[in-house]
Amino acid sequence: MRQFDVYEAPSETSRRIAPYIVVVQSHFLDDLPTVLIAPLLRRQERPAYGEVSVIVDFAEEELLFSLAELVAVDRGSLRHRRGDVRDHEDAIRRALERVFTGF
Repeated sequence: MRQFDVYEAPSETSRRIAPYIVVVQSHFLDDLPTVLIAPLLRRQERPAYGEVSVIVDFAEEELLFSLAELVAVDRGSLRHRRGDVRDHEDAIRRALERVFTGF
């Protein structure tokens, strides 16, 4: 499990709004039982939250990567890897900096 890997959302109920999640945590922390993730939301379901959101193209859909909704989940709940969003790494890192430092 690597940073910026995309998995199918573990909650079947939430997949209508957030079909995928992105691993935000470094793979150097693989021994932890949880992993920090952020959702990939369907854009019509949620507005962008300024500089802590990133628009990404994934699975032939334009989705909103929402760092305003970071959460830790049990590592075992992420079962179906669907790809990654490493092509958006620079924008994601800028948004992460905004979340944690304000700049």
